[in-house]
Amino acid sequence: MQFKVRSVGRGEPSVRQQVLEAPDEGALRLRLAQAGQTVLSVQPLAKRWAMPQRAARNRYPVFCREVRTLIQAGMTIVEAVDTLSARAGMEGRSDNLSAELLVRLQQGQALSAALAALPDTPVVLIAAVRAGERTSNLVEALDDYLRYDTLIAQLRRKLVSAAIYPSLVTGLGVAISIFLLMVVMPNFARMYDNLRGPATGRTALMIAISQFMSQHRAEVLIALLLLATALVLWIRSGEAKRLLLRLGQSNAWLRRRIEDFELAMMYQALALLLKGGYPMIEAMTVATQSALSQRLRAALCQARALVERGGAVSQALASAQLCDEVGRRLMAAAERNGDFHVAADVVAQLHGERFELFVERVTRVIEPVLLLSVALMVGAIVITMYLPVFDMATRLR
Repeated sequence: MQFKVRSVGRGEPSVRQQVLEAPDEGALRLRLAQAGQTVLSVQPLAKRWAMPQRAARNRYPVFCREVRTLIQAGMTIVEAVDTLSARAGMEGRSDNLSAELLVRLQQGQALSAALAALPDTPVVLIAAVRAGERTSNLVEALDDYLRYDTLIAQLRRKLVSAAIYPSLVTGLGVAISIFLLMVVMPNFARMYDNLRGPATGRTALMIAISQFMSQHRAEVLIALLLLATALVLWIRSGEAKRLLLRLGQSNAWLRRRIEDFELAMMYQALALLLKGGYPMIEAMTVATQSALSQRLRAALCQARALVERGGAVSQALASAQLCDEVGRRLMAAAERNGDFHVAADVVAQLHGERFELFVERVTRVIEPVLLLSVALMVGAIVITMYLPVFDMATRLR
């Protein structure tokens, strides 16, 4: 539940106004009192739609960039988070992330512990911040996480961009077809009845469908609206993504392409953690928590168990089918020179490039196929309408 709170802290010259979340008003007042804030007023806000998990995760890169900039300018982490929270209050918008972190930091918690207490914080971000706290170089740790997030966001944008154009083409084709059936086709049907009599064959079927849609126009439009709404909710709930993943996993070739994306994320996470000073076993453990598929988690656990028993990292990853021959040789070279984070970063880039190439090739194939399909669908309706006209013109001659 959200509350609009006016409070003042010890030594603060002005009243602070912010929007915070809490189970109830009593818990909120207790939390603010523990943070040294004197509560002036608490006003519950009307319930809004909850922020989707994806949108909640997207706020962390922005937060990291802003905190990194303020720390580089000479602020402490508490001052940086307090500045972000105060700016949000002055702008009249809620920043629950900064507000929650500020309360925990003022209680003496480390930034990594404060982030870990939030339910939607990426595991890799927590590990990167914890590594920065170990080395007293939080700015570099945030930079490493931002590079990791940039790679993953780039791959996701590539996939989303490839899906936008086919979706627009399909939607436009469906809209044109519905317009022809609901508006144009009934007029042609009346002309057929007056000049030629009842239609037969495919034309009769098309006329029957169009007349039904025209007579029940409001019901059809409401049904289409409900169908579109259900489709959007289905996509936003993640069920569409899970269905596509299941379909992709059923095909060996598509499964390898999906694994390229997952392996790019996994190796980039390993590179970030190893660069931050994590030992290989601990880095694998964190990467397991951030893995996408159950198969990848099981394979990484298998590789970690082999490394724990004294096996070579390259052989462990290869036996778990987490790298090809190129990746195995890169990791074997890292075993000699110790630059595991460099090798993991290169392997992540290789898998990322393969996934981007796959998306580009699939897009080049799907786009003309969809255009052709839409053209055939609309063309079939138009031809079905005009064939009787041609027949009538032939008879008049």
